[in-house]
Amino acid sequence: MIAYQVEGTIIDETNPEEVELIERLIAYLLEQGYTLDEIGVISPYRAQADALKETLAKYGSEFERNSVGTVHTFQGGQKAVIIFSTRQCRESDPVQFINRRPNLLYTAVSRARELFILVGNVKQLQRVGGHIGTVVEHIQQYGEIRELPSKASGVSALRKQSKS
Repeated sequence: MIAYQVEGTIIDETNPEEVELIERLIAYLLEQGYTLDEIGVISPYRAQADALKETLAKYGSEFERNSVGTVHTFQGGQKAVIIFSTRQCRESDPVQFINRRPNLLYTAVSRARELFILVGNVKQLQRVGGHIGTVVEHIQQYGEIRELPSKASGVSALRKQSKS
C-alpha cells in the first residue's frame, strides 16, 4: 500500500493535481510492465471520476469504460493495481461521504490484488479519522507515504522513489 500526499485545489468539484499525478502514475506503472487491463482508477466522487476519465481517455475507450470510475464500476471485479483518488485537499472538504459508507472504501481497497495507491491530502484524511483515517494509518504502518514529485522531475522521480 502506498499513499501520495497531494493537497491540490478544488475546481468544479475536482482536484486537478490528483488527476495529473494519477496520469503520471499510470505512465510509470506501464513502464514497469503492468498493462492497462491490470490498472483500475477509483474515486468516490462522480465529478472526480469523470475528470479522470476525460484525462485518461488517451489510453482508449476500453480502459476509460472498464477501468476508471466510481467504486460501483468495480463491484465484483479486481485489478492488480487500484489507484484511489480521494479528491480531498482542504480542511473544509467533507469526508463524511467516505466515512459514512465504509463499504465503498472497503470495496476500493479490496479490489487491489497487488498494490493499492491512495492519492489525496493524507495529512487531512488522517486528521479527520474515521474509516479513511484507519486506511491512512494502515498505510503508514505497513506501507509507504510519499510526497508528490515535482512536475519537472515527472516520471523519473516516481521511479527514483520506488527504488528507495
